[in-house]
Amino acid sequence: MKLILAPLAALSHSGLRSLIHRFSDPDEYYSEMIHAPSLLARGLFEEWYLRTNPVPEKLVWQLTSPKAEALSAAVPIVLRHGGIGIDVNMGCCAPPIVRSGAGFAWMLKPFETTAAMLRAVRKAIEQYELTADCAGSIRLSVKLRLGVTEDYPFLLRFCKMLEAEGVSLITLHPRLQRQSYGRPAKHEYTAQLAQDLHIPVYGNGDIDSVDAFVAAAARYPCWMIGRGAVQKPWLFQEIRSRVSDGCVHENAGMYSVNLEETAMLFLQLLRTEQPAAFHTTRAQRFFQFF
Repeated sequence: MKLILAPLAALSHSGLRSLIHRFSDPDEYYSEMIHAPSLLARGLFEEWYLRTNPVPEKLVWQLTSPKAEALSAAVPIVLRHGGIGIDVNMGCCAPPIVRSGAGFAWMLKPFETTAAMLRAVRKAIEQYELTADCAGSIRLSVKLRLGVTEDYPFLLRFCKMLEAEGVSLITLHPRLQRQSYGRPAKHEYTAQLAQDLHIPVYGNGDIDSVDAFVAAAARYPCWMIGRGAVQKPWLFQEIRSRVSDGCVHENAGMYSVNLEETAMLFLQLLRTEQPAAFHTTRAQRFFQFF
């Protein structure tokens, strides 16, 4: 069983990660999506995206950019702060992101264009490993969606190309480009992809309870949880306390949390882990789900 906090724009910042840490860490934390061109331009707030709290050795940096050059140039900048991997966002379907050529747009470009971008990112990682004092190798991963349509042969060809270019892990959010969160994620594709590739596959989508996790883990044991972990920052601890060997142990009892204390703790962490200009919008985003 492996549990991962998903990359969530305006949510999976160091404040939320520190809140989850007060309950129980997942196996990995993904950063919120970092826009590589803005990072390179040294924007006013970019330093806040580079915080590795609370557990740098569990942190994966997720980068997005329409250009390969910006992605590769951002690699040493983020890795100097710690972390265990670089994840390239190929799943964000927000129209402005896709129109810019970033996010899901990398699944729409010619295979060779996307492959060349991955080679550049992989080279940047390898160069960083040679020059820095790395305790271990830095992982290159990709997070993506099913595609424009339910075309599994296309998805498999695309993922085999990723594998051939040195991607060592793929996270699949099994929804289509224009499919809303209101429709169930199609995790049969996650299970099939895990069988057909030689690299690990994380599943992502619709895990908001212990029971939902158990049902999903019956197909594949590695799950990335996003909105469910915002709704219940204690969800990783609850899963670990009630699940082992794929079974829910009812005698473990229901997990009890003081919601008011948890909400106030989040606001306290937000003040220390995010700039004042972000406090209101980050709080609003959190309380949409909590």
